[in-house]
Amino acid sequence: MNEAPPAIRLIAVDLDGTLLPDNHITSPGNLQAIKRAVGQGIVVAICTGRPYCSADEVAQRLGLVETPIVSFNGAVIRMPGGGQILRSLALEPEIAQEIVNDCVQQRLHLHYYLDDLMYVTRPSKWAWRYYRRTGVVPVPAGDLRKFAGQRPTKLLVVDEPAKIAQILPAAEERYAGRVYVTSSMPQYCEFLPPQATKAEALRCLADRYGLSLDQTMAIGDGLNDLPMIQSAGVGVAVADANRTLQQAADYITESRTDGVAEAIGMFCCLED
Repeated sequence: MNEAPPAIRLIAVDLDGTLLPDNHITSPGNLQAIKRAVGQGIVVAICTGRPYCSADEVAQRLGLVETPIVSFNGAVIRMPGGGQILRSLALEPEIAQEIVNDCVQQRLHLHYYLDDLMYVTRPSKWAWRYYRRTGVVPVPAGDLRKFAGQRPTKLLVVDEPAKIAQILPAAEERYAGRVYVTSSMPQYCEFLPPQATKAEALRCLADRYGLSLDQTMAIGDGLNDLPMIQSAGVGVAVADANRTLQQAADYITESRTDGVAEAIGMFCCLED
């Protein structure tokens, strides 16, 4: 006799393209489903590549005041409203400086994150586009090589998708084993500490709440969501997600706008 799968007690939800579709506004259906899940004792965690300050603003705006926030792709886990820090990772100074030097040599558009501050050489169109999406104000710093010796939380190269498609595999090969290189959106190539994956963050949260990974569900749309989709008990890709992600997912939603609500309704036994 087959046993029923464990009940889902922890849901990790990506922001951009998942909870926040292309218009950056979550649907009433998604928000209602999340609040129902939370009301019935399920932990719902925001899991994003954004800085903590940007993700926390979203959590506060949506009224998710008890939602753990995984930011910087897993480098930082913190409770909302400036609450308890559960995890904090950063790139080592030597490898960070190597990446900066490479980017300067290639004349790439680089964002340098120290905690929630985003430093740029000068405010470019890419920096302002990022600001409009996340609310993170770019801080002009001139030559980013002057940050030698610092431990940035993340480094981010921004460019046209075709350029990122060239940069990403080359960076993965160059920094293999030393840096986690990923992409949350087609315009981004991200450099993070090796353990700063959403899968590691999911494990950290599961341990905190005394749960097994079989009791978790992860919902995402981008390549950086792949590790947590593969690690979760149920991995969900929203409609129109990255193709590699769709291939790895246990379920692909029919809706993009209400994909989170669809997944919660499909896999979580919520009482009326």
